[in-house]
Amino acid sequence: MNFENSTTYILTQLAVAYRTYLERAMNAIGLHSGQIFVLISLWKTDGQSQVELVKNLTLTAPTVNKMVKSLVKSGFIECRKCLSDGRLMRVFLTEKGIEWQSLVAEQWRKIETQSYSNLTETEKLVLSQLFVKMKENLSRDITLL
Repeated sequence: MNFENSTTYILTQLAVAYRTYLERAMNAIGLHSGQIFVLISLWKTDGQSQVELVKNLTLTAPTVNKMVKSLVKSGFIECRKCLSDGRLMRVFLTEKGIEWQSLVAEQWRKIETQSYSNLTETEKLVLSQLFVKMKENLSRDITLL
């Protein structure tokens, strides 16, 4: 088998390059690439519990906990006890976390522009649809491995 020409090999190389590019873009504004996904999730639904973040981001609890602590330390979010269940902590954006959405969006647009610069609108649409299908295939039952 010629691994270098396989879709898996090429996709893996793409994922590494994309992650590196994303990390550099976010570092330019003082964030780590993983933290962005916590912020994106909170921009969509502020006040989630860490359990909800784990589920929504499909990450492990220790990973989310580490990102939350880092974002609290940097002043982007704060944790507050749930009013209806004092045992539960909810994660909320601070004013800084809300304000930085535009900075992240600007970097995100730069990544999108660079990544898709030589693709037509049709190719971008098809690629997006294919990625969604592939993600569904791989997310369906990870225990098959």
